[in-house]
Amino acid sequence: MKRAYRTTRRRKSLIRPEAKQLSECFPTFAENLLINLPSGSHPLALWDSLHDAEVVSIRSSLLQRNIELDIENKHLGGLHKLREGFRFLFHLEGVESVRVLRYAIWPGEFSVPSGSSREEERRLIEEYQSKWRQESASWNEFESAIMVGNDQIFYIHDAAIVIPNDDIIGLKLCGQLNHSKYHEIFLRAEKLTILGNDASRYSLDEFRRLGEIYWASR
Repeated sequence: MKRAYRTTRRRKSLIRPEAKQLSECFPTFAENLLINLPSGSHPLALWDSLHDAEVVSIRSSLLQRNIELDIENKHLGGLHKLREGFRFLFHLEGVESVRVLRYAIWPGEFSVPSGSSREEERRLIEEYQSKWRQESASWNEFESAIMVGNDQIFYIHDAAIVIPNDDIIGLKLCGQLNHSKYHEIFLRAEKLTILGNDASRYSLDEFRRLGEIYWASR
């Protein structure tokens, strides 16, 4: 049986997504999760497996202290011959914190000159994104927007997870609500289980490997 991940105790709409580096989701991870990570703890990139994926629904229970993210990734499904309609279910238990931030995009002009190097392009995008305004948002409104039947999705650009020894699991997803406003969501929980909607089960390493194989095949 694959093990679940558990513990012992209780900037911004992309101009060119391919230009965003994996580490850009990470710099203020500990600060935004409001925890002090143990020395040596580092976020694990989930970009390979979650980039271009869509959160099609969110279900949560305050009473049961759980949240489930229903995630569709057609790229992985096609390559790995997963059945039609297959979705990954990120099931978090012992949820301690849920937060969502949104960004108001700076309305000034912006462009990347033709022929710019990747380094120059990245620098210009970072400067542009630094002018955006971070705003607090309501988790309940965000969750309610992404419910079955609402036809709204959260389109993932980047993702990261932290699983320190004997500490909180931290999950961060960066993306756009309905391909429009950019949001970042932060979840803290005691346990994460990755399932398929066909009753399959994945360890974190197996899930990450699915993405690595996909991008290596391109």
